[in-house]
Amino acid sequence: MPLRTTTKASAQFIDRDFQSDNTKNNRLSIQLRQDGFSFAQIDSISKKVLSIEDYQVPFMLGNEAFYQNEKVNLRLEDILAEKQIHRNNYKSVHFVVDNNFFTLVPTELFESKQVDEYLKQVHQIPENFAVKTDELSFFYSKNVYAVYAPLFYNLTDHFSKFVIKHASTIFIQQMAVLQKMRKGNAVYVHVGATSMHIIAFEDEKLLFSNSFTFKEKEDFIYFILLVYNQLKFKPETVPLLFSGNIDRRSPLYAIAYQYLGDLDFTNAQRSGLIFGNDIPDPIGSKYLVLTQAVLCE
Repeated sequence: MPLRTTTKASAQFIDRDFQSDNTKNNRLSIQLRQDGFSFAQIDSISKKVLSIEDYQVPFMLGNEAFYQNEKVNLRLEDILAEKQIHRNNYKSVHFVVDNNFFTLVPTELFESKQVDEYLKQVHQIPENFAVKTDELSFFYSKNVYAVYAPLFYNLTDHFSKFVIKHASTIFIQQMAVLQKMRKGNAVYVHVGATSMHIIAFEDEKLLFSNSFTFKEKEDFIYFILLVYNQLKFKPETVPLLFSGNIDRRSPLYAIAYQYLGDLDFTNAQRSGLIFGNDIPDPIGSKYLVLTQAVLCE
């Protein structure tokens, strides 16, 4: 049975042009995280971001942590039913799987029958997870990842048609687009509640991609500096661009500022999306993967 809704959205941003009773031309994006999920609607014609809603599902502790994915699944089902969100209400529906269970495999080495083994080599996959694959055409690679199976089947029951991709696929592809406008080396970090995804480029060449979990700000900066050290990047000169759950007031930003000489935030508008006065670009940076998902069909 679906859980009864007891909480409102933890964050909500609505553009003045948004019309809740006229969404036929909107692209709906839903990002599924370990700690909750987010919704975004983007006008398919103007590419303007019209609405963002974020729902938190607190982490369960101890032995109950085993049921965290099911808790998120039930809460999502509850919200979908309450808001009467159905496929035929939108131009398209995009689901973003945001977890650390992914790995990149060169296309020339990829064998579809081995997808489970690719993941097992680098992750201990929990029970009730299904394996999916995305194409990373820019880099001749496949992104192999796991998704909580009951959640996936819930989506197929609720929506007749949708696009599903891993958050790392969207992050890598869209940062590659932005990197074409830059020259030289650059590092991009997308910050989650307890995890971070780091990618690094040399011009348009992807040098590094990995995710890390952290508890303290010292862990956070350690992993960043580790990547700089491994790639022989100079922290004082090679730029680092943040997105996700971080801003200039964050302790994470403060500690990064102590060690890195060129810090900035990803400008989401450079990808082609439009953020108006009601949903400014900093919000686009925070919800980068959620909103950029509609550009990765």
